[in-house]
Amino acid sequence: MQVLIVGSLYSQNKTRTQKAEAPSKPNILMIVVDDYGWRDIHKYGSDFYETPNMDRLINEGMMFTQAYASYPRCVPSRYSIMTGTNPARMKGDDTNEQGYHIAAPNISIGQAMKNAGYTTFYIGKWHLGGETEGPAFKGFDRTVAAGAAGATTSHFAPYNVGRNGKVPSEAPIPDVGNAPQGECLEDRLTDETIALIKSTGKQPFFGILAQYAVHTPIEGKSEYVKYFQEKLKKSPPPDGPEYEKESAGETKLKQDNAKYAAMIKAVDDGVGKFLKALDEAGLTRNTIIIVTSDHGGLSSRGNNRELATSNKPLRAGKGHLYEGGLRVPLIVKWPGVVKPGSETSSMVIGADHFSTLLEIAGGKVPETQRNDGTSYVHILKGGKPVLDRTLYWHNPAPRPTSTADIYSSAIRTGDYKLVDLYANNRIELYNLKEDIGEAHDISARYPELTRKLYAQLNAWRNVVKADMKVKQKGLPPAEKAEQKIESGKEMPNRQN
Repeated sequence: MQVLIVGSLYSQNKTRTQKAEAPSKPNILMIVVDDYGWRDIHKYGSDFYETPNMDRLINEGMMFTQAYASYPRCVPSRYSIMTGTNPARMKGDDTNEQGYHIAAPNISIGQAMKNAGYTTFYIGKWHLGGETEGPAFKGFDRTVAAGAAGATTSHFAPYNVGRNGKVPSEAPIPDVGNAPQGECLEDRLTDETIALIKSTGKQPFFGILAQYAVHTPIEGKSEYVKYFQEKLKKSPPPDGPEYEKESAGETKLKQDNAKYAAMIKAVDDGVGKFLKALDEAGLTRNTIIIVTSDHGGLSSRGNNRELATSNKPLRAGKGHLYEGGLRVPLIVKWPGVVKPGSETSSMVIGADHFSTLLEIAGGKVPETQRNDGTSYVHILKGGKPVLDRTLYWHNPAPRPTSTADIYSSAIRTGDYKLVDLYANNRIELYNLKEDIGEAHDISARYPELTRKLYAQLNAWRNVVKADMKVKQKGLPPAEKAEQKIESGKEMPNRQN
């Protein structure tokens, strides 16, 4: 999924009188594009997908090459974006259980921005509970199409009717029952957002657009699908295997899904509409735009499901604690602050958006908030890149028969990343600077570093009270003996 943040003031070309009436705070819009992979943008390395509007944002803003999700799946990652909290602190799986409802002592970023003087709105996928757990009860003044549903039944109207003509058992998407036959959901949500922006008047706004794309079902506009099918015929992907073995299944190695490419183009069209609307309103010169994603693209499977994309050169995808499941695009356009066409390797994570947005708004993170993030505003202002930060992840709810991931925790500090596949008694160590694809486990070569990072990871799991119970059966068999880092020395005992 993906996040776009837009902050706006009146154009510098306005008269002095109009400037005096301009809001004292920048407007901010946050757009979330679901399941959007790190390499699903042309300037991030895709030779197949076409994203001219995302590319334009990169040319006019800052491109982050080491931005991460807080979790490799939707619900916990969204919870982290909304609260600044690492999901490992919360109990419950990632299928919208009570543990990921926003409740005291936490408040949502919507409520925090409202407290900072903003009018707020939320459009699109919420997935953090319905009814009284929805965004209308979590600090957002106006909502459209936001509920408990994790995906749309179709990206074309009628959205809540399956291919068999039946309404699905999952909670339907609200507020879109009046859609004309065949309307594209990506277009509808973009238009709803533009309409809300135009209706806010002089009061500063904070809004979130959370696209249901590019999440399954994988389907795109017919003319776009045909275009990319022809493109594949003219320029097929390189020869070689289609998949490689990964964890409990396999990972896709090529970007060659024409329907998925069509979905990406529809999302990119929406960004173009926003840029045009801002231009027409005279807001472009004072508009902040941030684009990111909640986790890696859908590229791994433990069954025969259709896969959307490939995250190569990153390893694996959605669900995994390897780079393909965690590393996400992050683009920031902030005229007058961010240097156009700049690039940073600073390490940031999904929990950081909460602090960053509040700093931009002139607010403060509440003292009661379980805040695990840190603001990256100083990076946007040209500060020194943060390369030696320590980041943590924990996946206690794997889906081996779906996305092929297994129980795991991970720590990254500097260039090194340790992955603990704790249900399988296996520990892996990688140097990401030299091995971005995590192909070469160097834990045996560096036993002391491996032991140090493992101890640090285990201490963090104790602090956040991470769920370490192995609840699923049918996982890949554990190794016969506890992994040894060097002869006669085992890793420290794990948590129960």
